[in-house]
Amino acid sequence: MSSAPWLLQLASHLSRAAGRRGMQHFTEQVHHAARVNTDTLLAILHHNQDTDFGRRHGFASLRTVEDFQRALPVSTYEPFQPYMERIARGEQNVLTADRVEYLGITSGTTGQNKLLPVTRPHLRHIQRASAISLAVVAEKVPAAQHPVRGMILMNAELRERTEGGLLTGALTAIATQSLGRVATLALTSPPDAFSMRSHADALYLHLLFGLRERQLGYLMAPFATGLLDMVHLLEQRWQDLMEDLSHGVVRPALDLEPKQRRRLQSRLRPDPQRVEELSRVLEQGPHGLLRRLWPGLAFATSITGAGFSLYTQQLAPYLEGVPLYPSNYISTESTLGVALELEQAVYCLLVGAAFFEFIPEQELDAKSPPTLLPEQLVEGEAYELVLTTQAGLYRYRLGDVVRIVGRYHQAPLMEFLYRRSALLNLMGEKTSEHAARLALEQALATEGLLPADYSVVEETETFPGRYTFFVELQDAARPLGEPEQLNRALEEALCRTNPTYEQNRRTERLGPTLLHRVAPGTFQALREVLVRRGASPTQVKVPRVVRDAELQGLLRQRRVTG
Repeated sequence: MSSAPWLLQLASHLSRAAGRRGMQHFTEQVHHAARVNTDTLLAILHHNQDTDFGRRHGFASLRTVEDFQRALPVSTYEPFQPYMERIARGEQNVLTADRVEYLGITSGTTGQNKLLPVTRPHLRHIQRASAISLAVVAEKVPAAQHPVRGMILMNAELRERTEGGLLTGALTAIATQSLGRVATLALTSPPDAFSMRSHADALYLHLLFGLRERQLGYLMAPFATGLLDMVHLLEQRWQDLMEDLSHGVVRPALDLEPKQRRRLQSRLRPDPQRVEELSRVLEQGPHGLLRRLWPGLAFATSITGAGFSLYTQQLAPYLEGVPLYPSNYISTESTLGVALELEQAVYCLLVGAAFFEFIPEQELDAKSPPTLLPEQLVEGEAYELVLTTQAGLYRYRLGDVVRIVGRYHQAPLMEFLYRRSALLNLMGEKTSEHAARLALEQALATEGLLPADYSVVEETETFPGRYTFFVELQDAARPLGEPEQLNRALEEALCRTNPTYEQNRRTERLGPTLLHRVAPGTFQALREVLVRRGASPTQVKVPRVVRDAELQGLLRQRRVTG
């Protein structure tokens, strides 16, 4: 059932050693964050000066941050797209002197999928952040230091190649493929569980093999939605899981290739004693379920905060007694930050991973917005991140808006607020994702209801334009309540959370906001559409503002009344 003890000991020893080295280096850098940030830029320019992009923009003659900022404007993805297409055709030395090993694909939930270069140094920054986070968790949760196996909820096979032969996929898939053999042996799931066609089948296999391991030490999913999907699938299919565990078989209904099935089946043995124990636990309800299933569970980790807070609220009963670490702040473009505390989605800027600039929130719509450096940021203010990376992005607007909430030595501490594309902004009122979610929760609370998930559609065919919220409830059996009262409650809440929205309503520049309930499973169906389009099953995010016609149609078709 378990890997050889010496393998777990080795993996644990290597992880702890990497964590100590990573934390020591990180601590040295955050004491000199301004200097490290500047040195990182100069190193990137020198490293990439002989690339096609570097020659075109005179990197060899740029000596200072100011030289660089004068030479290149801040920009979005569009100017880089022709270069990405060349890389996809097999060219190297286009944007970066490092060999492009993969092309990462963004999740595509806020627009068209983007191709982004992934190099070995890029992957090393992810490993560095992981080592730091392991050291943080080990300090906060002593039980995490013990040699234990973990369960990582990912479905991560890279299947597609570009015209030039580069593998493409979500960054989570790329990072998983780059794991060493010792690391994979420390996981409960066999390799085939990471290469399933179906997200649900992958989760089933993760659970089937993970439930066998009574001494499971940790649970990990890229996003909190992955943990929530796991517990929901467990509740829905626990009888199937118990039957398969009892007989030591892989269920015939799973969509498996014959070789996959044979490999998986060879790893299973009947375990009626564990089934009896699990059945008693599952019959006791959701509260504290994960710790009761795995008594040695030291922690769980996934991206939390901001839009994911809806999911962490729903996870709370299951996680009772299990600390939740908010993972690292990583995008396909770069590694951005590490969390230094449990249960708090606050990230310390990972200086050295890229050259970081910040656009003040009030300048986001400027034609040529000014930028600030990390040492110039003001606590309490919000900024959009701008990245220059060794992998070939230069003064690239990430689209993530963060608030500065403090400092760790010289490095800023930040919390994610919203994606620029997720703003409700028909009339310049800039209702953030946080404000919209808070207003929705307040409105539903007037009827004792809780949202499971939601999206907003901008209704521009009406005059004046307005917003429609499509909401799936946590308690699907309960009636929604009187529509007019809920619409009024939502209006009042939006006015409280954003005074500029109130001004636009008072002057009738915006029409009254509507709230529609949708059928259970609507947002799972929406995520499946995005997966069919190429988003990673474990990385896909529900878009808070839906501007895509097909997705809007799906929401409207699944409206329910009463």
